[in-house]
Amino acid sequence: MRRFKAIGLLLFACFLFITGCGKEEKSFKRKPYTPVHYTEKQKETYKVLVLQLAKEYIEKTRGPITPDQHFEATVEKDGTFTVHVYKDLGESNEGIAWLNVNPKTKKIIDGVH
Repeated sequence: MRRFKAIGLLLFACFLFITGCGKEEKSFKRKPYTPVHYTEKQKETYKVLVLQLAKEYIEKTRGPITPDQHFEATVEKDGTFTVHVYKDLGESNEGIAWLNVNPKTKKIIDGVH
C-alpha cells in the first residue's frame, strides 16, 4: 500500500511539473487581428502609389516596361496591395510577376501567389 501511495505521489508530482503548476501568465498578449478598411479616396490614392512603386520595381528587376505589359492592383484584408503584372498575348495572358506592396512602408515582396 505504501508503494502505491509513493508511486501515485511521484506520478502526481511529475504531472504537475510537466503541466507547469504555478506557471506565470505571459505579460505580452497578442492584439486580435483586425482587417484594414480604406475609404474609396484612400484606395485610389494608394492604388496610384502602389502601381508607381510596382512599375519602378519591374523596371529595375526585369528591364523596361513594354506597351503590352499590364498592371492590376487589388487590396488585401491586411491593408497591403497585390499587384499582378502580366503580358497580353492576345487570347491569353502571360504572368510576369505577382508583387505584394505595402503602401505605408513602401516595401515590395516579389513572388507572392
